[in-house]
Amino acid sequence: MNSYKKICTEFYAIDKPNAPTEALEFYLRYAQKAKGLILEPMCGSGRFLLPFLEHGFSIDGIDASDDMLKACRDAGQQRGLTPNIYKQFLHQLELPQRYDLVIIPAGSFCLIINPLDIQESLRRLYAHMASGATFLLEIIRLMPQSPQDESWSGRWVNRFDGAKIVISRLNHYNPTTRVSHSLNRYELIKDGQLLETEWEELDMRLYETGEFTTLLKSVGFTNVKTLKAYGDSAPDDTDDLIIFECLRP
Repeated sequence: MNSYKKICTEFYAIDKPNAPTEALEFYLRYAQKAKGLILEPMCGSGRFLLPFLEHGFSIDGIDASDDMLKACRDAGQQRGLTPNIYKQFLHQLELPQRYDLVIIPAGSFCLIINPLDIQESLRRLYAHMASGATFLLEIIRLMPQSPQDESWSGRWVNRFDGAKIVISRLNHYNPTTRVSHSLNRYELIKDGQLLETEWEELDMRLYETGEFTTLLKSVGFTNVKTLKAYGDSAPDDTDDLIIFECLRP
C-alpha cells in the first residue's frame, strides 16, 4: 500500500494521539450493550482500540499498514496493554472469531475505493458477525457542492526531540468516480536540515446516503439507519460525516 507509512504514522500519532472524546463515548455506549467480542477493522494506531481495552472490553483489530500496527503495539505497551491485532486488508478479512459489534470510526471505510473491494469488504464483515450483531461505521458524504481542486497546502507538528514533521498536500476530486485524490509529502526536518522525505497517495470515496444504504442491504444487513455524529438524531443536509447503524439478522 502507498499510504500510512513510517513518517505519516509518526505525524498521525503526534497530531491525533487520542480518539475524540465525543466519538469514543459514542462507540463505548454500543460496546456496553454488546454481549461478546468486538472488532475494529482499519484500527490504525489504536486510538479507539486501546481505550476499549482499558475499559475491559474484548476487542480485536485489523489494519493493512505495518507501521500503523507497530504504532498500535508500541502505544499499547506504554499503557500496559497487549492489543490483539492482525495485518489484513478488509476485503481479505479472514479471522477465526465471530463478533457481536463491529466499528469503523473516522471515515476509514472511505479509503477503500475499488467497487469490487468495497462489496467484498462488506460481505466479509457480514460473514464475521454473529447473528444479531451491530455494525457501525462513519461515511464521508457527497455534498451538493462537490469538493474543488486545491493548491498546495500544509502544516507541521513538533516532535519530542525538537524536529518538525511537515505535511504538504495537493488535492484533486474526480466527480465521475466520486474519489478525492490527495498527494501528500511528509518531510522530517531538524536543526534546519531535511533528514527524510516520504510521499503518499491517499484516496477517499465519497457516498450519497441512499447509495450506501443500498450497498449495506445488498450484503444482507437489516435495520439500516443513519445518525448524526455522535448522537441519536438523524443527520441533516449540512452533515458531511454520518454514521450508519445496521444489524446482521
